[in-house]
Amino acid sequence: MKQRYAYLSSLMVLAISAFADEGMWTFDNPPSALVQQRYGSTLSSALLAHLQQAAVNFGASASFVSKDGLMLTNHHVAMSCIDKLSTAERDLQKNGYVAKKISDELKCPGGMARVLISSDDVSEAVSTAVAVGKDDVERTALRKTVIADLESKCKQSTALQCEVVSLYHGSLYHLYRFKEWSDVRLAFAPEYQAAFFGGDADNFVYPRFALDFALFRVYENDKPVTPKHYLKMADKPVGEGDAVFVVGHPGNTDRLQTLAQLKALRDINMPIQLASAKMQQQLLHAFSKRSPEATRQALNVLSSTENWQKALLGEYAALKEPLLMARKEADEAIFRQAYQQKGLAGDPWADIDAATAKGLTKAKEFWAVGYGHRTLFDQAGKLVELAFERQLPDSVRLSAYRDAKISALERNLRADVPIYKELETIRLAAGINEALDLLGENHPFIQATLGKKSPIVWAEAVVKKSHINERKERVRLLEGGVKAIEASEDPLIKAALAVYPLRRELLKFKEEQVETPIKQAAEKLGQARFAIYGKALPPDATGTLRLSYGKAAAYTSNGIATPWKTTFGGLLARADGFASKAPFDLAETIAQKRSKLDPRTALNFASTADIIGGNSGSPVVNSKGEWVGLIFDGNLEGLGGRFAYTDETARALSVDAQAILYTLDQVYAAPHLAKELRVN
Repeated sequence: MKQRYAYLSSLMVLAISAFADEGMWTFDNPPSALVQQRYGSTLSSALLAHLQQAAVNFGASASFVSKDGLMLTNHHVAMSCIDKLSTAERDLQKNGYVAKKISDELKCPGGMARVLISSDDVSEAVSTAVAVGKDDVERTALRKTVIADLESKCKQSTALQCEVVSLYHGSLYHLYRFKEWSDVRLAFAPEYQAAFFGGDADNFVYPRFALDFALFRVYENDKPVTPKHYLKMADKPVGEGDAVFVVGHPGNTDRLQTLAQLKALRDINMPIQLASAKMQQQLLHAFSKRSPEATRQALNVLSSTENWQKALLGEYAALKEPLLMARKEADEAIFRQAYQQKGLAGDPWADIDAATAKGLTKAKEFWAVGYGHRTLFDQAGKLVELAFERQLPDSVRLSAYRDAKISALERNLRADVPIYKELETIRLAAGINEALDLLGENHPFIQATLGKKSPIVWAEAVVKKSHINERKERVRLLEGGVKAIEASEDPLIKAALAVYPLRRELLKFKEEQVETPIKQAAEKLGQARFAIYGKALPPDATGTLRLSYGKAAAYTSNGIATPWKTTFGGLLARADGFASKAPFDLAETIAQKRSKLDPRTALNFASTADIIGGNSGSPVVNSKGEWVGLIFDGNLEGLGGRFAYTDETARALSVDAQAILYTLDQVYAAPHLAKELRVN
């Protein structure tokens, strides 16, 4: 049956969604009635305000858990920081880290935490400004202008970071105000092996035995912040059937996309991405085998690549299921009929079909024409694009360089982070070789980079001679702007300068010919759907703060009954079952304390809460708002949740709060941190 069993349960979502714990709800529109009806819990305005300001965006999700700015998230969310702080002599991934006192906490290069302070509905202001536009292009320009103006005025009047967010595909626009902190320090992390026991083999698998958590402290003016809102640990552990709530920042879902868009993903875009993921995974595995130091250098990017690859495979398998597509087709037919019966103008589906088809003609270019993800060339590209884009009015810039996003970009470029040129060389060569295969040697992008050279020869030459790996050079170019960029002799800057006009033209084509028509048509569909259902349905996830709900629950999949929680005894048994061979070997500290471990202590648990990528690090709280766990993953059966959800077998996976407290106190000699959690 292969992986088919893992996705069937998520396919009849439309038939059973009324009974599922579905939805990633905005805080201004919580599922209060549903929660009261199903679990007898009350989502008071005071509780929601408390949860909102205790939740933290830290790249993914996190939360304040003490009055002294202690912040809880996943180890895998923390890996970027841990990787930047590690060296060959101090391998924090392998050995973990415990700050014995506050002065030992390590500052994360480029780290940034932010909290949503407040939000307003600005839909009327946006729609009024856009209404005078004569066509889609003009309306898009007007929308960008009014959004930029709203964000700018908000920042000036509040000194907060402000961002306008689109909901229900443009039916609503909300202005979000964030408080940001750029001083985030590592207080605790277990070994990578403790956090990721079972490796890629166990990723998205349940039962699970992962101690996937880390603790940071947020600082302001060199002192720990004292947040007004922070989560207290529950006195009573979570139990089977208990109502739980997840507060976090889920990435993007596509549950409201049309059938044509889903087919484009399935038939064209996902195969390109899957081929790329497989290539990168094989490349990084080969590099890792060169030496222990190569293993250390590649660990973070290999781990994230394997996670991406496995998630993509699950999503792709979901879209390959005839039942899902048949259900989506039936749903679309019903919606089309309702749209026509209401006498609404136009055919938004046809508009989306046409724009999607136009986008597919350049799908390979959209993927290949760039600077390589998280590479040295990528940093050079950001320096070039930032210098030129910031000269333009905010409303006409590439979206990544709007004023609301520049501060985070600059912070990352200024960060002093380790860059390994040997690893950079092979990754850049592989990326350019992938582009060569997709585009052909005569494509302008290939001519602007390789010319007549082979990918490896070109990559070796430009990486060796580049100084973009040096912080002082990045800062010099950042502060020097266009003049410094154009005068630079750095080969990666020169290559980025050659690519930038090609990439900008391509992105503008994508925006004007593909994204804008789709956005306009999707807005019509969103408004129609909104007119029918209002806020009874949650919007697609957008990376913004959301609330999900459910219960701690076991499930049966493919005839196999799965318990609602796992224990340290299960961890030891799984290690023994594989003779403690990697990736099922115990982390060193846990192995040393094995004889003293209480096998009954809860480790992980499963719940029906609706989550997706980006929810990693989300606190799981009880009906009182006390934290009982920490989201770290979903199961295989839930990977189709990007497109549809059911709580029959899809599960959110969490580290139990008891496991966190227990290991800090009894395993990792960090009783001071356990005490801080208990006190609060």
